[in-house]
Amino acid sequence: MTRVRLGRWMAKVVVLYLPAAFRGGKMPYLFFFELLIILVLLLFPLLNPYHQAPLAPYGFALLMVLQMVLISRGMPLKQAIHLIGLIGLAYLMYAAWTSGGVFSPRLSWLLILPVIPFYIIGPRAGYVWLWVVIAAQTLVAAWTAQGWLMAGLSGDAAQSKYAFVTFSAVSLMLLLVPLVYDQQHRANLREGRSRQQELEKKQVELEQAQVLREQFIASVSHELRTPMNAILGFNNLLMQRVRDKPRAHEILRHTHQSAEHLMTVINDVLDYSQFLTGGLKAQAETFALRATVQQAFDLFAPRVKSMHLTYRCEIADDVPEWVSTDRHRLMQILVNLLGNALKFTHQGEVVLRVQAEPTGVLFGVQDTGIGIAQQDQARIFSRFTQAQGETQRQYGGNGLGLAITQGLVGLLNGEIGFESSPGQGSRFWFRLPLMAQTPPQAATNKTPVLQSAGQAWKFLVVDDHRLNRLLVKQILQNAWPQSTIVEAENGAKALSLWRQQRFDLVFMDMLMPVMDGVQTTQAIRQSFAKHGLAPVMGLTANVNPQDLARFKDAGLSALLLKPFDPQQLCDQAEALLLRGNTLGGNAQASPVSG
Repeated sequence: MTRVRLGRWMAKVVVLYLPAAFRGGKMPYLFFFELLIILVLLLFPLLNPYHQAPLAPYGFALLMVLQMVLISRGMPLKQAIHLIGLIGLAYLMYAAWTSGGVFSPRLSWLLILPVIPFYIIGPRAGYVWLWVVIAAQTLVAAWTAQGWLMAGLSGDAAQSKYAFVTFSAVSLMLLLVPLVYDQQHRANLREGRSRQQELEKKQVELEQAQVLREQFIASVSHELRTPMNAILGFNNLLMQRVRDKPRAHEILRHTHQSAEHLMTVINDVLDYSQFLTGGLKAQAETFALRATVQQAFDLFAPRVKSMHLTYRCEIADDVPEWVSTDRHRLMQILVNLLGNALKFTHQGEVVLRVQAEPTGVLFGVQDTGIGIAQQDQARIFSRFTQAQGETQRQYGGNGLGLAITQGLVGLLNGEIGFESSPGQGSRFWFRLPLMAQTPPQAATNKTPVLQSAGQAWKFLVVDDHRLNRLLVKQILQNAWPQSTIVEAENGAKALSLWRQQRFDLVFMDMLMPVMDGVQTTQAIRQSFAKHGLAPVMGLTANVNPQDLARFKDAGLSALLLKPFDPQQLCDQAEALLLRGNTLGGNAQASPVSG
């Protein structure tokens, strides 16, 4: 390979020193071909056994040099090729006349004349010169048969005819090879172009299908998240009210776990689709690592109470308190690994360990479950793979969890791996480059939770789904009993209400009929500044990154994704209310991980 590259480099260097007219396309080949013929002509007199016209090769070589000069001076290539062909034909006819006619070895040089025009000009020019050469051979054969050669040389008519047929056949065969090659090349070229057109058409179809798929997934995700927001939200409210009724609380807890499992499936499908299109991005933020790990761990605490196993979390003392990465994605990774460990472990223990390393933090989830067979370990991170089919039938799942987990770890610039023995359990680990960070100002100066609970705030809830409005209204009334809550089913109604009175905080859905949340937020920011820049919190089930970016840029103060945690909504609202009527930044909150 090195020799080939060196040869190509040397050829490029040599071409740079050629005359400008011989540098492009096929011209370098023509230059060196004619240069080779000139050298052969200069050597001819040294080997020429014939004493007639010994200086003729020098004359022809000089004419070829002249032709090359004319090309470098701007003479059209086609004319130059035909000119040198005619000169060569005249020279070879003269050479055959002086050295044996049709029996002369010099006549074999006529075979070259059709080849040069064929490759340099085109096949048609090659065919024309082929017939010219055959005509010249016929003429020389007639000379030889009639004895019209120089110095009385003559040949037998039969021998002349045989020599003529031989030379003509060789000429035809010589041109037949490039002719077949040219026809095959043209056929391959046509086939290649046809194939390229088919591929381009397929590419367009695939791109259209991809756009439709993304739109479909986004639409389905929105339609699923919207009712799930109401289901989880009202479930949380009911669980708070029936804490003194164990049986009812147990039923609601099972309902909540089922809803969270459904949200996990929805998130897995959506995230995998975004992985395929490159639309999934990490949103780094500074947060409390220990609290986040504990939160992910505690999500499964209710489920573990009914299981016969030990469930514990071990966080080393030297693990940094504050780190910077995508908190939601880290939560999703931990929840996926913990959920898998609990799913495949019937007895023993499941342990979440977090340890500090010189280059980051090491997370590990170890269980004493069924383990993974050796033949299945190589493909355990592949999509739609769940070891054996019997495992999926027995334990359920969609086979996307580990594939998405691996992608999320890579998204956070980490690495993931596992060790497993069948019947003894597994240990999945991942390492992230997390270093200690300075706590954010909001964390160091954090105000008490809902310190404004006694104030009479005025809220505007804008959402086209009645149940979602009812959920937000109930959460706000529980948190701020003295507040006034006004509802609007679309953006146009919200703007009408905005003209009539001032609100302390607006909760804005994004996808609505008549006028959507993006347009409404822009109108509030641009057209109604005299009413005060009240904070606007976006509440949406749309998780498309481009749509969320448009929503934020419209002037949101904060954004929550449905289904949201009621406490998280209250905390975000509290922060915006205490900030006063000042437009805040586009801080994005994460949805509850299902």
